[in-house]
Amino acid sequence: MNEQAFYNRHLKDVLADRCERNARYSVRSFAKALDIDIGALSRILAGKQIPSFKVAQKILTRLNLSPEEQNQFMDSVAETQRSRNLQRLSPLLRGYEKKKNSAKPADLSIDLYRIIADWYHVAILELTFVDRFHSHPQWIAKELGISVAESTLAIERLMNFGLLKQEDGVYVKTETQLSTLDKHITTPALRKNQKQFLEKAIHSLENDPIEDRNMSSMTMAIDPEKLPMAKQMVREFNQALCKFLESGKRKRVYNMEIALYPLQTKPKHKLKGNN
Repeated sequence: MNEQAFYNRHLKDVLADRCERNARYSVRSFAKALDIDIGALSRILAGKQIPSFKVAQKILTRLNLSPEEQNQFMDSVAETQRSRNLQRLSPLLRGYEKKKNSAKPADLSIDLYRIIADWYHVAILELTFVDRFHSHPQWIAKELGISVAESTLAIERLMNFGLLKQEDGVYVKTETQLSTLDKHITTPALRKNQKQFLEKAIHSLENDPIEDRNMSSMTMAIDPEKLPMAKQMVREFNQALCKFLESGKRKRVYNMEIALYPLQTKPKHKLKGNN
C-alpha cells in the first residue's frame, strides 16, 4: 500500500465529506473555502507539492480539528518536508518532532472507514466487471451518480488498499479481501453503509421500473431461538444467488438487501421489588 502523509489523507477525507453533502462541491470549492490557490491545492492533494508552514497554518484555521489533530497535521507536513529535503525544511517546522507510528493508524482508519462505509467503493469494484467499463473517474461518476471528486478519491483509496489495480491502463478488481475485523472502525461504518443502501433501495422503489427491481416483504410471528439458523440460511442463499447472477454476462451493478427485524419493541426487564 502506498503510504501518504496524514495531512494529505485528512484533506482528502474532508473533501470527500463535503462532496457527499453537496454533489456540486469540487476541488475549486474546497480551495476557495481554504483560501488557497486551486493549483496549489490540486498539487498538494496529488502529492506533488508539500504545504509550506504558512499554507499549512492557513488550512488549519479553516478546518475543525482537535488540538491533537492539529499537531498531527503539522507533524506530518514537517516529516514530509524532512524526508524530501532536509535543507529546504522551513525553520518554523523544525520544532515539530517525528512521532513514531502516530500518523499511520489514523491514516488507515480514515480510508478504511470510508471504503467500508460509503456504498460506491464496492460499487466501483463490481463495475470493473461490466463489459462496457471505462477506467475514467468521470465515466464512473456518471454511472453511479456521484461527483467526479468522490469517484477520484474512492479509486485512490481502493488502489492504496490493494483492492483495485491497473493492468494496461485499465482498472481491475484484485482478489484481495477487505477485512472488517476491527469493530471499533467497522461497527459504525457498516451501520452507515447499511443505511446508505436502504436509502438507495427507496430511491430505486420510486424511480426504477418494476421490471428492473424486485422488492418483497413478509410479516410473521416467529420463534426467536431459530434466528441463528435463519441467519445461516440467509447467508447460504445470498452466496448461491450471487453465484447464479454472476454466472451470466455482467451488464449492470446491483445490490441485494434481505432485512429481517422485529416489529415489536423489546420488553423491558421487570425491576426487582416491583409488583
